[in-house]
Amino acid sequence: MVKTKIFYLYLSLAVIFLPGCVYLTHFDEAMYLKGLDNNQKEMQAELNKEKELYDNLKADIDNGRLKKLTKKRKIFRLYGEPTLCKPAEGKAGIKETCVYRNPAGGFSAQIILLNLDAQDRLCSWQIQGPGK
Repeated sequence: MVKTKIFYLYLSLAVIFLPGCVYLTHFDEAMYLKGLDNNQKEMQAELNKEKELYDNLKADIDNGRLKKLTKKRKIFRLYGEPTLCKPAEGKAGIKETCVYRNPAGGFSAQIILLNLDAQDRLCSWQIQGPGK
């Protein structure tokens, strides 16, 4: 009877103190995992922000609120930085094409191409990909 009580006492102490020892031994790994979790939350917040800006651009195009001759700076301010801006080669009157990609679409994501003239003003746009 006494041996059983002593056994349970040692068992209880082990259950109380051993997890702390394990935590201290793997503290660096635990902090690394916590950091990954924080990074995931930051990445998700950024993705949500980009998705919202893309959706605003798409809605403005669909509803006729995005007007031709809008300055490049204003477009960037309203819809964020594009995924890519590249010089338009071989297209008359178009100096640059800016690509906005739906961040939630994966490899088959819908993209919006905004064509800018020599004065950095919007002259045309095009929607490509699924769900045009």
